[in-house]
Amino acid sequence: MEKLLLYVQIHQLSEQGFKVAKVAKKLGISRNTVYNFLKMSFEEASDWVNSLSQRKKKLDPYRDQIIS
Repeated sequence: MEKLLLYVQIHQLSEQGFKVAKVAKKLGISRNTVYNFLKMSFEEASDWVNSLSQRKKKLDPYRDQIIS
């Protein structure tokens, strides 16, 4: 959910007239990240955030071993 909040903040600041560099500095992220979020629609951003939680990790097969 933090990523969607970031998406909304970037679009709000952009609509208020802030330039990309100022948005990046204000939010503490890179300009490339701002550009990427500005290119996305809200549906694309929400799909992307959902895909982050469903990804397989390299260490998933060893999860039980690591926890014990």
